[in-house]
Amino acid sequence: MVLDRLLLLPKEGDGYAARQRCGERAGVIGIGVNLILFAVKLAVGVACGAVAVVADALNNLSDAGTSLAMIFGFRIAGRPADSEHPFGHGRAEYLAGLFVAAVIVLVGVELFRTSVEKIFAPEPLTIDRIGVILLALSLLLKVGLAGMYFKVGKRIQSAALEAAGTDSLTDCLATSGVLVSLGAYAIAGINIDGWAGMFVSGFILYSGWEALRAAADPLMGTANDPALAADVRRIVMEERGVLGVHDLILHGYGAGRTFATLDIELPAEMPLIEAHNIADRVERRIQGTLSISVTVHIDPVATDDPEADRLFVLASRLLTSIDTRLSMHDFHVVPYRDGRKIRFEVSCPEDFGMSDRELRRAFLRRFLRKSPRDRAILHVDHHFC
Repeated sequence: MVLDRLLLLPKEGDGYAARQRCGERAGVIGIGVNLILFAVKLAVGVACGAVAVVADALNNLSDAGTSLAMIFGFRIAGRPADSEHPFGHGRAEYLAGLFVAAVIVLVGVELFRTSVEKIFAPEPLTIDRIGVILLALSLLLKVGLAGMYFKVGKRIQSAALEAAGTDSLTDCLATSGVLVSLGAYAIAGINIDGWAGMFVSGFILYSGWEALRAAADPLMGTANDPALAADVRRIVMEERGVLGVHDLILHGYGAGRTFATLDIELPAEMPLIEAHNIADRVERRIQGTLSISVTVHIDPVATDDPEADRLFVLASRLLTSIDTRLSMHDFHVVPYRDGRKIRFEVSCPEDFGMSDRELRRAFLRRFLRKSPRDRAILHVDHHFC
C-alpha cells in the first residue's frame, strides 16, 4: 500500500498520463538507489583494492543512467500524436532501452578487460568488515529495487521496467560473487578478484544483450500476442451475422497504442448497409473493450449456392490432405466456361516445407482430378501473427 501511494500506481482504465507518472517515479527511485549503491561500493572497492567491487559500483552507476533514460523515454512517449508521428511517440521507450542496453554492453566490455589484467597481475586485497557489511546491505537494497521494478512493470505493462528488474536481480548475483571473492581471500588467502570481476562483467554483458533484444524486438516487429489475438477474434465472432474472421494483424506503437486490421466474413446476400453497420459495431466493441483502433474489411461469402458449397468442401479437404495446418479464406466462385472458377487465399505457416509454387502445383493436381471442369486460383497468405 505504501508503494502504491508513493508511485501512484494506475488503476484499470486510467490513461497513459497516469502510466507515465508512475514510470517516471519508478525511474527517480531507481536513480536514487543506484547512486547510493555506486557511492558505497566505490568507496569499499577503493579501500579494499578490489576490482570486482569497483566493477559492481560502475554497474550501479550505469543502472542509474538506465533509470534516467527510462524517465526520458516515458516523457517522450507521452507526447501526443502530431503530423510527423501520426501514431504517437510510444516507441520512444524502446529507443531509450536501446541506448541503455548499448551503455551496459560497453561497461561490461571495459570491465572484462580490466578483470583480465587483474588475473595476470593480481594485487593484494584489504578486507574491511564495515565494507563487507555495507555490501551485504546494498544487496538487500537491490533486491527491494528489483521487486519494485517488477511490480510496477507488471502493473503498467512496461517491458523496460521489467527488464530493469531483471537487471537488478543480475546485480544481486554479481554482488554475491564479490562477497564470495572477499570471503575467499579472508578465509583461505586466495585472490580470485580478477575472476570475480570477469564473473560480474559476464552478467553485465548478458544483461545488456537481453536489454538489446527486448528493446529491438518490438521495433523490428514481433508476432501478435496470442491471448490478445484470441480476445479480438472472440469479440468479432460474438457479433450476430459474422461467419468468420481472418487476416488479423496487430501493430504496436508503444503501450496503449495498438492498431489492428482484420477481415470479417459476412453473407454475400446481406444488404450493404447492414454489413457496414456490423463492421462499425465490431470496431466500436474492440475499441471499447481492448482499447485497440481497428480497421475492418468485409468479405462476402455465398451461403445459398450448393455448387459453391461443394467446391468449398472439396478445396478444404484437398488442402488438409497436403498439410492439416493449411486453411483457406476469401473463397469466391465465378462462372467459367462449362464449369466454375474458384479463387481463395491459403493461410500457410512459416515453417511449412513447400514453396508457394510447389503448394499451388500440389493443390491443382488434386483439384483437377476431382473436378476437371473447374479451375482454381489460389494465393498463399503467410501468417503475419
